[in-house]
Amino acid sequence: MLKIAPDLTNKQLDDVIEICSTLNMDGLIATNTTIDRKGLSAKQSTIERIGAGGLSGAPLTSQSTEVVSYINQKSNASIPIIGVGGIESASTALDKINAGAQLVQVYSGLIYSGPYLIKRIKKAIVG
Repeated sequence: MLKIAPDLTNKQLDDVIEICSTLNMDGLIATNTTIDRKGLSAKQSTIERIGAGGLSGAPLTSQSTEVVSYINQKSNASIPIIGVGGIESASTALDKINAGAQLVQVYSGLIYSGPYLIKRIKKAIVG
C-alpha cells in the first residue's frame, strides 16, 4: 500500500490512482500528515517558531476525508482505502467510511481520546 499526503492536487491524485491501477497495488492509505497550517488557532509567530513538519489530528480531518472521497469516486471504488487523518470520534471515523474508506487508522485521536475511542468507533461502524 502507498500512504499519500493530503496536500496533493487533484491532478496528482489522478496520477496516483493511475499508478495504483497500472501496478495493481493493494490500496492507498489516505492520508499522511499535512504541511498546511490554515485554520489553526495558534498565533502565526507560534506556528513559525514550531516550524514546518507534518501536522496531524483534528486540523486534518476534512482535508483527509475529501482526499478519501475523491480517490473513491475517481477510481469507481476500485482501490481499497485506509482512511487516516483527524479521526477523533466515532463520527469522524464514520465520515471516512462513508467517504469510501474500507478501514480506518487512528493515532492522534487515540492519544487525545484514550483507548475507549476504539470501542466507540467499532460500535458505530458495526453496531
